[in-house]
Amino acid sequence: MNQTIKTLRIEHRNIAYLLDLLERQTDSIEKSGDPDLSLIVEIVDYLRSFPDMYHHPKEDLVLRRLRERATGFDEKFFKLDDDHEHLSDELHSFSKKVSALLTDPSPMTRSDFILSARSFINREREHMAMEERFFLPAAERWLTDEDWNEIDKVVGRFPDPMAALDSGQRFIRINKHLESGRNTGAAYSDETSAPV
Repeated sequence: MNQTIKTLRIEHRNIAYLLDLLERQTDSIEKSGDPDLSLIVEIVDYLRSFPDMYHHPKEDLVLRRLRERATGFDEKFFKLDDDHEHLSDELHSFSKKVSALLTDPSPMTRSDFILSARSFINREREHMAMEERFFLPAAERWLTDEDWNEIDKVVGRFPDPMAALDSGQRFIRINKHLESGRNTGAAYSDETSAPV
């Protein structure tokens, strides 16, 4: 497996783990529990910045090369970049529900948040499942070693989005949860690459 595919799969596992955390917090809200609102905000902040800035551009790079190589390939994968735009829009709408929950924790706001959170989580999971099941295997099949070498060079220039943790500034709670997940095997555990 080449480095770009490995990186994308690691990122998918970490995003899936964060969606699980978000789902647990949503369950807590639904059960009238006491959710960790700071964790919810941090997860949404991370998801608003990471996919658009770091993850989707890598996939879009692979997709562009796949479009050149895979004649007669299923058209739905050629719309993956459009899907990324829709996911970004959906996340923006969901983040407004998070803000509303922070300012007005009434039952109506909580209900709106729960519906929006469940929709967002399910949509993200479906999207990643499609990529894992169809898009990444197709890329592995159709792209050449030369393609991957060029893609790997570009992907290698992306900075580590968790680097801000070194100064303790951003995504510190998420990192603690990811570390906990790594220790239990629930999240990414390969120590040779960046965590996300």
